[in-house]
Amino acid sequence: MKVHVETSGNKKAQPIIFIHGAGGSSATWMMQLRGLSDKFHIVAIDLNGHGKTIDRYEQDVVSSYLEDINQIVREHDSPVLAGHSMGGMLTQLYALENNDQIKGIILVSTGAKLRVMPTIFDMLENDFENYIEAVGNFMFHSGTSPEIIEASKVEVRKCRPDIISRDFRACDNFDMMDRVSELITPTLIIVGQEDLMTPVKYSQYLNNQIKDSTLKVIENAGHAVMLEQSRAFNNAIKEWLN
Repeated sequence: MKVHVETSGNKKAQPIIFIHGAGGSSATWMMQLRGLSDKFHIVAIDLNGHGKTIDRYEQDVVSSYLEDINQIVREHDSPVLAGHSMGGMLTQLYALENNDQIKGIILVSTGAKLRVMPTIFDMLENDFENYIEAVGNFMFHSGTSPEIIEASKVEVRKCRPDIISRDFRACDNFDMMDRVSELITPTLIIVGQEDLMTPVKYSQYLNNQIKDSTLKVIENAGHAVMLEQSRAFNNAIKEWLN
């Protein structure tokens, strides 16, 4: 099982393993691969069927993603695990069972439950171009530079619609509302003030339920906070891990 990763920084520094969201890839974290490499060893995963990791066509998609994460975690010494959206779902599930393997978790633009609008599945099945256009509307806040939005659309086109759909299906079936309080790993929660997909109240719930957690709400950012406000995002991680 070959899991592709992009890495940067000093291999002897604190490792942070980044997990992308639905239909994403390691490219999601390009601003962290650059902006955090001075202090940390950055590892960005391509999950099964995404980026440069070949699709294994597993029956249980979530388990296959958790296997990928486990493989990379065990190659590093007490890493911090960071996940965006679906990646945040996977981070919660992994931390629940493998707290002893990780130093901390960073939950980005995510929630303890991730219901998906039916229109997203409809667009993925019947009008992929319309879905790509919609990404620009629901992922980013109104002031985001067109360059960032266009670059994200290019990345979305690299993922098969059926893979994006199965990712969202996994999110739609996810519900950890009753168990999230069991998380004992030190946790940083980051959300964009204008996130339409996983509103601030989702992160506030995580913050209220997870005993050892810190919440950082970043202004002028939507669902793609790590790209929209990369400096503020990276600084929040540096401060928390300092």
